Amino acid sequence: MTHLALTGLKGHHPLGFLAACGLLRCCERWNDFGQTTPSWERSIGDGFVASLRCEATIDFEALAQVVNCSAKQQRESPAFTWSSKIDVREKYRDSAIALRNDSNQRTSKEGLDRLAALASDIVTDSKGRLRSSMLDLTSGNQRFLSSIRAVAGEAASKKGKPRFVTKEEVTEALIGPWQYRDSDHSLGWDPSTQRLHALRHKLPEQDKENRSVRLAIYLASEALPFFPCFAVSGKLRTTGFRREDEDDWFTWPIWTAPITVDTLRSLLSHPFDSSLASRGIDTFYRCQRTRTGGAEGNYQIFNHAEEWILDAK
Repeated sequence: MTHLALTGLKGHHPLGFLAACGLLRCCERWNDFGQTTPSWERSIGDGFVASLRCEATIDFEALAQVVNCSAKQQRESPAFTWSSKIDVREKYRDSAIALRNDSNQRTSKEGLDRLAALASDIVTDSKGRLRSSMLDLTSGNQRFLSSIRAVAGEAASKKGKPRFVTKEEVTEALIGPWQYRDSDHSLGWDPSTQRLHALRHKLPEQDKENRSVRLAIYLASEALPFFPCFAVSGKLRTTGFRREDEDDWFTWPIWTAPITVDTLRSLLSHPFDSSLASRGIDTFYRCQRTRTGGAEGNYQIFNHAEEWILDAK
């Protein structure tokens, strides 16, 4: 049995929470680890930090190997290679059909779970284009799918080589502190790194300053299948989001007892109401999904999270 306190993954931080969920999915793929169960532990000065228990003995070298294998699968997955962004419904459907017909049941299910987290083919905009997941905060020249492949290590050019994950990168992302030495876009998931480009003198593609923790963003992207999209009255909804007074809020629970991946999936899809208190939920956090750049701005970000107290009624 291995118990790791992952002090780099903070419960009050949307990227930290998503990365913890993504790490669980990576570990669950490998039978050598046995059952893997995450939880959150109180830490002086940091609120809650992630904790991971595995039946097998693991270390950060083993985790780096697992992450590298998972990243290769993700950047080559048909769920992310059908386009550079979530747009054409026909291409989305073709990818789903190809995955459904895949003889490898594990690959098929994994890819379909990823596709379901991106959009729903029955919900489109006025031009017939797909509505994308609420976790897609990209806009302008940013491309959600190609950005996900990039943080998974896709080569920058056809002749280039993939970026591999090192033990040191895994240690920084999971244990901290985060050094923000990478130039990958944080996809809007890290409030502390967002640059309000509409208010700056540089275009986004010209702003190449270091501003992210690539491995944390990659792990967060692995969490997408925990948040599938679905249609309600002709509108797209994303698991984990609530609509209040014209604002969209990403909301997540904190639990202190170790749980399985199936329990986590069920928990994230459960309504965020007072009934969850009896199920061992200590705290909720939420952050607003906002636009920047004034009334015409189209750059989306997560604001810093706030603790959310459930109505006991």
